[in-house]
Amino acid sequence: MMMKCAIFVLFFGACYCDVDFYERPRNFSIELLYHTQLQTGGHVVISPFGIWTLMTGIALGATGNSYKQLSRAFILPKNPDTLTEGYKSLTNVVLDPSSNAVALTSKNFVFLDNDFNVYPDFRLRLQKDFSAAIKVLDFGDPNSARIANTYIEKSGGRVSNVLQSDDFQESRMLLTNVISFKGLWATPFNKSDTVLEPFYNENKEVIGSVNMMYQKAQIPFSNIRDLKAFAIELPYGDTKKYSMLIFLPHPNTKIDDMYKNLAVISLKDVFKKLQTDAEYFGLEDIDVKIPRFHISTNLVLNKPLNDMGVYDIFQPDLASFQRVSKDNIFVSAIVHKADIEVTEAGTVASAATTASFADRISTPSFHANRPFLYFIMEKTTYSVIFSGIYSKPTVY
Repeated sequence: MMMKCAIFVLFFGACYCDVDFYERPRNFSIELLYHTQLQTGGHVVISPFGIWTLMTGIALGATGNSYKQLSRAFILPKNPDTLTEGYKSLTNVVLDPSSNAVALTSKNFVFLDNDFNVYPDFRLRLQKDFSAAIKVLDFGDPNSARIANTYIEKSGGRVSNVLQSDDFQESRMLLTNVISFKGLWATPFNKSDTVLEPFYNENKEVIGSVNMMYQKAQIPFSNIRDLKAFAIELPYGDTKKYSMLIFLPHPNTKIDDMYKNLAVISLKDVFKKLQTDAEYFGLEDIDVKIPRFHISTNLVLNKPLNDMGVYDIFQPDLASFQRVSKDNIFVSAIVHKADIEVTEAGTVASAATTASFADRISTPSFHANRPFLYFIMEKTTYSVIFSGIYSKPTVY
């Protein structure tokens, strides 16, 4: 028997609980993006928060080494009650936009084959603590995907055609997270300033063209020497909760080399550096150029999760889900679909160094005409909602 667990994410546009728990979803985000980009040639978008949401749901049913491996990879607490309480508290904060300029929803769905029985306690926990909508289907019915997709849409999933017929073959249970983000820039780009410009690879060779957006605006900007990158923060709407953080490696620095420094310099450190520079120098006009772009990725996460130490849940003879069912089940595949669109209006998607005057002696410019890294953040918890690397230019 088989449990196939799939996560599908579409990015449309775009009270503290235990502080230690808030570290969890953002700590693994850096590692997960690193391993997934290896599968895509360094051009990718994923939703770490959506993936973390789904893996938390899987962890609710895992036992033994299956849970221990998930716990290590996703930095989860040992106590299931601590896990569920922390999950509820964190998601309540992250998913509360408090601004008309940001729309953010995350929905969890569980589909069960009609002859597959799960323990009542597990089912109740999914519904109560994981806020999952549960529906029983005949997985052998060729219309099961259409029925499930209709259910997702009517339940507020905001996504069409999430599941395919193949997803139900040989499966007994599917767990799906659908997350969507739409954000309008606090300071929009003027469409008339967008022009076609060359885009370079890390060897300074022209590899294509992009529609380059431009604005001169007072936004947080830092030269983070220990990261070997420049960083800017582009806020969404009139709230300080959500923003896009973009890292542009220093000239002659590759994305890979810059990325490794994120192992010792946290995103929290970056925000502190941006704030410190803003207070020290004041917010100055920054010449900002970033491509208008659209990226879609469709990934099987088994290999990246293997690289993060998660093995047993994928092995029929090793997987342990004793909280789920008396049947022997395992995870056949975790599939992740993500989509991001960045335009003039906004985004639709589905230790810091000491500031020195030399960093800002001239009018700063941030010209993203070579590979860069981006994160869409919920700032009060430093949670990474979407993240990615832009390295393959297209005219969009």
